[in-house]
Amino acid sequence: MKKIAIVDDTPGFVRIEGGRLKEQTIKNQVKCFRKASGLLSYLEQLKHKHSLDDFPDYILIDIHLPDMDATAFLDRFELIVANMETPEIFILASSGSKKNRDLAMQYSFVSAYLEKPVPSDFIEVLIAGKGVDDSPH
Repeated sequence: MKKIAIVDDTPGFVRIEGGRLKEQTIKNQVKCFRKASGLLSYLEQLKHKHSLDDFPDYILIDIHLPDMDATAFLDRFELIVANMETPEIFILASSGSKKNRDLAMQYSFVSAYLEKPVPSDFIEVLIAGKGVDDSPH
């Protein structure tokens, strides 16, 4: 099973997806954060402790968060994972803004720009480790 980090300040998204996933006895596979800075701190701690096996395989992050936008997150994330195998990142957005999509897709580790609501079966596929083969790269 793969590990997933979800960063979204919309209470319904984290509660519904995180809660539903946790009910499926895989609560240790999904970590939910309301702020991008929370995930960044978590990743920095893992790297500092040399716990790279605990890094998420996938990160789903809202493009607009109260503490920073996805671009600021991606810039800091890129520094943390320098010289490492990087998790795949899926940007979540309420709209299909071409400008935002183009900005996010500049990063090699961003796999997709997804419009909300994200189907729960998409997340289930990630956790099952079946992989996603619809990357625009």
